[in-house]
Amino acid sequence: MSSESQEVYVANLKLVLLGESSVGKTSIVTRYTTGNYQKTNATIGAAFFSRTIGVSSEDGVVRKVNVEIWDTAGQERYRSLTPVYYRNTDAALVVFDVTKPESLEKVHSWIEELTEYCSSDRPENWINVIVVGNKIDLGHMPLETDLQYVLVSAKTGEGIVDLFENLAQSVPKEKYVREETLEDLAKDPLKMRKQKESCSC
Repeated sequence: MSSESQEVYVANLKLVLLGESSVGKTSIVTRYTTGNYQKTNATIGAAFFSRTIGVSSEDGVVRKVNVEIWDTAGQERYRSLTPVYYRNTDAALVVFDVTKPESLEKVHSWIEELTEYCSSDRPENWINVIVVGNKIDLGHMPLETDLQYVLVSAKTGEGIVDLFENLAQSVPKEKYVREETLEDLAKDPLKMRKQKESCSC
């Protein structure tokens, strides 16, 4: 089958980043979406980013994941706003600073809060939670924790691309739907008309 006629399946993934203030959540997202590192101010409320990730598959089917990335504020005065962004969450990166053990101690409370607000919202109970230790460029001692975590550096970029690609790779096949082609729309004039009406160009 040629690449032009090959079927494409798409999944939509809502991802939230959680963690204490100044652990580097925004820097992780910026490094991934732009390829650059820059010092950032504390997030107020939440910031939104989007990215499409191609997913390799053994069955030859082309798969893409459209990721909606929500970067939430970690400061205590904004904690009451965070649950608003949990709705319909599919995955979460819970970030801590490897040079600040106290930020790791707070990881459990972030996971508990996420679970509390999402348990009734997602009856299928599929939420992929990844604990992320950032700032490994500053060095760190072995951490005493029962949590499994991955290590990254937003400053150098180490581990960042793998983090997001592995996240996309973990999306269950049942979340994918077949992407409509122009040929599909041509077979359904009503859909084609709606497509044109929704086009802003």
